[in-house]
Amino acid sequence: MRFPSRLIQGAPRWLVLAFALSVLGVGGACEDKHIGRLCELGVSGVDGGASGATATIASPALECPRRICILPGATRNPEGTQALCTASCDSNDDCEDGETVGMDKVGDPHCKRGFVCMWPTTVGSFCCQKMCVCRDFVTEPMGGFKKPPVCEAPSTCANVR
Repeated sequence: MRFPSRLIQGAPRWLVLAFALSVLGVGGACEDKHIGRLCELGVSGVDGGASGATATIASPALECPRRICILPGATRNPEGTQALCTASCDSNDDCEDGETVGMDKVGDPHCKRGFVCMWPTTVGSFCCQKMCVCRDFVTEPMGGFKKPPVCEAPSTCANVR
């Protein structure tokens, strides 16, 4: 198939360049994982959390692009945050674009304090898998979260290599 080159030849160079950059910008944009979107746990398995609490993780959660919905085991949740979509991560930077709301929205079930990359469970099918977890549920220790000993090789967790 051939396209008439007269369309491009007649256009100003800046217009052709602007069009090319806009096409590249849309195609090269980062994927939005929708970390923090509200999700339904439905009927799910319960995995034990690394802190001794219980984290409930449901997959596949169709409303989440990464198909993972989490309600972390928590010793605290004064903000009333509900189950949220999550994704795997390597560092806190991977969780920065998580959906949050301002503290001025009273009664909103979204995450209010941002997300941290941590190990929410050490058993089950998501054992030792780092995920973005809402800070409303956890207290981040000085220096960040440390890898749980059970997540070091050799391990009984299938996700440890």
